[in-house]
Amino acid sequence: MGHSIVPLTRDHLIEWYGDKGRGPTVRGIAGLVDGKLVAVAGLWYSAGNVIAFCSLKDGARPYRHAIHRTALSILSEAKARHKRIMAVCDRDEITSAKWLTRLGFKPDDGDVWIWQTSD
Repeated sequence: MGHSIVPLTRDHLIEWYGDKGRGPTVRGIAGLVDGKLVAVAGLWYSAGNVIAFCSLKDGARPYRHAIHRTALSILSEAKARHKRIMAVCDRDEITSAKWLTRLGFKPDDGDVWIWQTSD
């Protein structure tokens, strides 16, 4: 069956996060491998903040190049509309800090990383 990237729906969020997936306003994508949800990523809008997120299961890891290209696309569109985007560096994921750096984020306060325009 293969892999596919589809627009993120409320059902994807509830499947991934349970009841916590019901609340936030989110735009993003879902990654499916053989019809199973293995990744959710996008932008979460909360209290005037824009928060980038990406959560993966092991089944998504072979597609890391597609994940990176998709993240760059999502962020490029977001950076055109927002002056500041936040992300959380996952200490349990050893490549998290390196990837956030490649995406243009900088450490700010603890595990919070920020991308913002220079003007």
